[in-house]
Amino acid sequence: MSNKKKEPTKLFTMKIPVSKYEKYRNYSKKIDMPLSQIFQKLIERQELPKKVRQKSTPKVDPQLVRQVAAIGNNLNQIARRINQGDKFDVIPHLAAIEYQLEQLLNAHKVH
Repeated sequence: MSNKKKEPTKLFTMKIPVSKYEKYRNYSKKIDMPLSQIFQKLIERQELPKKVRQKSTPKVDPQLVRQVAAIGNNLNQIARRINQGDKFDVIPHLAAIEYQLEQLLNAHKVH
């Protein structure tokens, strides 16, 4: 009898097309090995990339970021006043924000 303790396991699920599943399952039966063992052996045998690919973030004009942040701040102030029960005409304020957004869009359109 072995004194070796079994390592705890974790269920891992993955999606594959039904046609591939059938192919893998048939192969599994043919060699009399569970699919999980087959996948583990395949994964452990392959070399993984050494460097993780970084997603590049687009370069944005800092002035544009400040302008959009200011518009967001205006919207937050309007929402705060509404939530506090302040009764004021919100339409002109929203129209001004819409105008600001249109101006920004036109100034930064890529042709």
